[in-house]
Amino acid sequence: MSILRQRIRLDPRLLIGSVLVIASVLGVVWVVSAAKQTVPVYVAAVAIAQGDTISEQSLSLVEVPVAGSNELYLSPESLSDAAIITTRPIGAGEFIPLSALGAGDDASAPVVVAISGALPENVSTGVAVELWAAAPGERPGTYEPPVVLVQQAQVVRVLESQQLVNNGQVEVELRLPDADLAEVLTALTNGSRMHLVPVFQPVGE
Repeated sequence: MSILRQRIRLDPRLLIGSVLVIASVLGVVWVVSAAKQTVPVYVAAVAIAQGDTISEQSLSLVEVPVAGSNELYLSPESLSDAAIITTRPIGAGEFIPLSALGAGDDASAPVVVAISGALPENVSTGVAVELWAAAPGERPGTYEPPVVLVQQAQVVRVLESQQLVNNGQVEVELRLPDADLAEVLTALTNGSRMHLVPVFQPVGE
């Protein structure tokens, strides 16, 4: 009888090894299963300037693997009917972080401005700029010294010219503070020459 009991006694090392193999297999199955699970989040379909209102036309929906960090980005669940604006520029193809979004307000408005001459190289969507204006002088063809109309405006987009002949101007859509709107519209009406100066210059090499 004692010999029979010794034969059926399990080796502890065999039991531990079996448990480790089973745990490893279950772990691999869980990782593969988790990798196949995705959630929808939004990316910017186009470059979005600071202060722009988020719309379906500016967004694309993509599927990404489930992860805790996905809760940091805009998703269909976090998108509401209320107006949402961006608090910083967002590049095309970039995930939309919730930290870069804010409640919409009426403190600014978009205005298309004809800029005299070529634009500085780094003026593009989302760039902060100063808007300068030189009013017409007393004699035809002359202009007064330029002054700053808006200390910080936001470039929404640079419009492509539809004219067959180059008139030396570039149309730029700017987002302006409401407090500066009347002065800018007055300058546009009286034929002032407009210029843009970037607020922040890139660091040179």
